[in-house]
Amino acid sequence: MKLTKNKKPIMAAEFDEYDVAEDIDDLADSVDELQDTVEEVDEDGVDIEIDNNIANHYIAECDLCHGIFISAMVETDQKVNSVTGICPLCDKESDQQLKWLIKSV
Repeated sequence: MKLTKNKKPIMAAEFDEYDVAEDIDDLADSVDELQDTVEEVDEDGVDIEIDNNIANHYIAECDLCHGIFISAMVETDQKVNSVTGICPLCDKESDQQLKWLIKSV
C-alpha cells in the first residue's frame, strides 16, 4: 500500500507597495497631530485643582468583601453609622460601614 500526500502549491501573499506607503503617510500624519496636541497642552499648562473634593467624605468598609473605599456619603448633622449601596470594589449591594471621616488640613 502506497501513501500519497495532498500537495498544494505555496502561494505568496500579494504585496502592494502603494498600500504600505499610504499606511506610512497616515501614521506620519497621526504622529504629527499627536505632537501638536502635546505642544498645546505644554503651552497652556495643566490645570490641576488643589481641592480634591474628598474633604468631609466618609471612608467606608464593605460588609461583604471588607474592602475600604471613599464613600459618596458626606458628613451631615445626622449621626450615620452605615449606608446600603453598591460596593465599588465587589459590585454587590451591601451595607457599608462609615468608619472614618476625611478632614482637610
